Amino acid sequence: MYEDITKVMMELYSNPLFKKAFQEFSTKLQQEGVEAARKFWDLNPNRDKLFNAAPEFLEQMISFYSSMGFVPLSKHEEVVKENEKLKKENQFLKDTIKELQEKVFTEGSAKVQEAWTGIVEKQIEVSKDIAKNFFDLFKQKDQK
Repeated sequence: MYEDITKVMMELYSNPLFKKAFQEFSTKLQQEGVEAARKFWDLNPNRDKLFNAAPEFLEQMISFYSSMGFVPLSKHEEVVKENEKLKKENQFLKDTIKELQEKVFTEGSAKVQEAWTGIVEKQIEVSKDIAKNFFDLFKQKDQK
């Protein structure tokens, strides 16, 4: 079985027409995708001059290419651009959240400080009133 496949591949690739067409086919496959490569092969004027096994071989190449998860260069570049865009948006969101957290922390700290100052001032007033009442109590006792 493997000997037959190897023989067919060697016969195909020894044909200069197939070799040139296969290189162009591979380039189309990698740059533009499966459909463009298939269309190229169907429109190739030398197609009838090649061996009968050529179409089957090229379909197997397409199957291999697809099953391995390869994508055309244009699709790859599109995904890379989208990835870069998402990285920039992600960084923008991180920076925005960081700024909001800092603002909330700063405002919250200021409010806590105001509340603490208010509590301390009230405590001092209450302490003064208690001390005054205490001293007033002693004055009244001394006056009697």
